[in-house]
Amino acid sequence: MGVFRDTEHLYEFLEDLWKHIVFESGMGDKMREYEVSYKYIITDPPGYLYVDPDTVITGEDANRNAVITMELSGDTIHQFWLKKISLPVALATRKIKAKGPIPKVLKMLPALKPVHEIFPEYCKKHDLPVE
Repeated sequence: MGVFRDTEHLYEFLEDLWKHIVFESGMGDKMREYEVSYKYIITDPPGYLYVDPDTVITGEDANRNAVITMELSGDTIHQFWLKKISLPVALATRKIKAKGPIPKVLKMLPALKPVHEIFPEYCKKHDLPVE
């Protein structure tokens, strides 16, 4: 079993985290600057997340066109934010399958550093392991 109990637990967590990322951490402005939107196709548990500079949506409504699409497991999401796997390694080992302009994704990585720092707080809030 993965770190998320079920799809509902995944969605609660992702909505909370990504609303912070986009609307409070300033990532929405960076996304607008780089003209980027993301669709995440998540496995184990199955789900969708769509993020653009103005929107964070989970569920079937999130299955829409985006500049960048990433397919990954819930556990890989968790490992990425805990800094247990880097995006380049995850892409190279196919833990994350990406479509779209990957250089735009890599350009955004430095802006995510503050999120890595607060991620354990979100884990505790949503009853996820921090190890």
